Amino acid sequence: MVEETKSTLKKRETKKDKEVESEVIEDKKKSDDDTNKGDKRESIKKTEDNKKQKQQPQQVQPKNAFCIRFIGIVLITIVTFSVWSVFNHNNNRNVDASFFIKEMPEPLLRHYQSGQMIPVFDKSTGGSFNLFIVQQSLDWSRPDPRYSGEVDRNGKPIIIREDIFYNNEDISDEVITQTNSVDNEVALIIHGQTTTSFAFRKTLKYIQKERIHPIAIDLPCFGFSDPLANCSYSEIADRIDDILDSLQIRKPVHLVLYDTGASIGTSFAIKHSNRVRSILYIDPHIDMSNTPLYYNIIKTPFFGQLYIQFLTSPYFSTLRYKLLGDRFNLYNSYTVQSDVDSYFYCLRYRNNIQNFIDTVKSLDTTFRETYRLTTSSIALNGLKPIHLILTTRYVGSYQSQLFQKKFGSSIKHTDTTETFSLFFEDNPSSISLQLADIIDSIDEKLRIEKPKPKPVQQQQQHQQQEQGHGHSHGSGNSHGHSHGSHGHSHGSGNSHGHSHGSGNSHGHSHGGGDQYGLGHNYGM
Repeated sequence: MVEETKSTLKKRETKKDKEVESEVIEDKKKSDDDTNKGDKRESIKKTEDNKKQKQQPQQVQPKNAFCIRFIGIVLITIVTFSVWSVFNHNNNRNVDASFFIKEMPEPLLRHYQSGQMIPVFDKSTGGSFNLFIVQQSLDWSRPDPRYSGEVDRNGKPIIIREDIFYNNEDISDEVITQTNSVDNEVALIIHGQTTTSFAFRKTLKYIQKERIHPIAIDLPCFGFSDPLANCSYSEIADRIDDILDSLQIRKPVHLVLYDTGASIGTSFAIKHSNRVRSILYIDPHIDMSNTPLYYNIIKTPFFGQLYIQFLTSPYFSTLRYKLLGDRFNLYNSYTVQSDVDSYFYCLRYRNNIQNFIDTVKSLDTTFRETYRLTTSSIALNGLKPIHLILTTRYVGSYQSQLFQKKFGSSIKHTDTTETFSLFFEDNPSSISLQLADIIDSIDEKLRIEKPKPKPVQQQQQHQQQEQGHGHSHGSGNSHGHSHGSHGHSHGSGNSHGHSHGSGNSHGHSHGGGDQYGLGHNYGM
């Protein structure tokens, strides 16, 4: 029995050993299979990577890849600049004006120096504001950009007078006519939404040449003038009456209204018709319910200020000039880059960006205001003589057609003029000619130069000459001669007093030596 148990135990042990060995062998096989599979996977990956590497050099980049990158960089730059501009914008309303003078373009600086600031009493608030006006013209000649060293017969460089480029007149030696608001008819020039008195700087000389006194103003909230608490068009129109009072102009004036200035000036003429003698409209914009698209952008919070700052930025001066040059054909005119910069700088002056936005936001964009203007006595009854100037780009516009339809019965004359540049840079004389015509249609004597009274001193001298007083003192031969009532001479040599008069005449002499007094009476 013992032997059987031993044998059975051995058999069991051998079976277990065999089972263990078989398990070990199976584990080895599995591990070998796994390693083989891993090797195969790695080899497959390597082959796929090699295929990809071979295929990569064959891929071609898109043709507009450079443009996409460039546009992306530009957009990032614009966004960065815009955010920086908005968060670094300060309220410059209380900043002294001299801070901005050092950055002014040269043409705008000359215009600023030719004008003056006048205090205007505001009847509505009892306060006052400063208004910028220009009444005297300057010589706006500029060297010809094509100048290559030629000189005239006097040895001076040849220049082109840009202010007479259009009509090719030759007034280079002409003296600018001096006018004033007392002896001459007064033309009050009112600009539009996007301009200032700077746009009419070359026109003033031609208006003065027609013996009319021009007054170009920067409306309150625009240009160099102070802003109002309310920059709406109706409030600005009400202040024109205060402006004329501050200028001490009592007689009726001739309004020259440009662009949206037509809405402001017409409102003033309706309320104060006794202060207006005639109206000259230039490309009038009277329907404020139909405004350009950028007005809606300006009204948008944050983006409105961003939009104006971007457009008026001095960093885009060259780009801006090139874009406007293609649209307005500036390259064929004498409007240089500094002229264009001057227009945009007027919007950046002090707090004018915010003033511009406030003005646009306060506009009455309903047709109610347009209806009030187009059905007024100015438009329908011919209460005041009206002339109209339309530029060739503006003739076919909606605003032009509407104005001619509504004001047609009151318009005395319509003139179409061509300008090659911004506003009236190249054709400044067209305004003065129409202004002279409308004044002559009222009374031809209004532009005739009136004889000026002689000063008191000149009158006294003239009376003395008529009375005839001759008086002389001398140490040699001295002679006092008069045709009048009295001849008187004093001398130490030969002295002579001689007079001729009508009535009593007197000849008198004092002297050492031969002296005589002789009186002749020739008269009644």
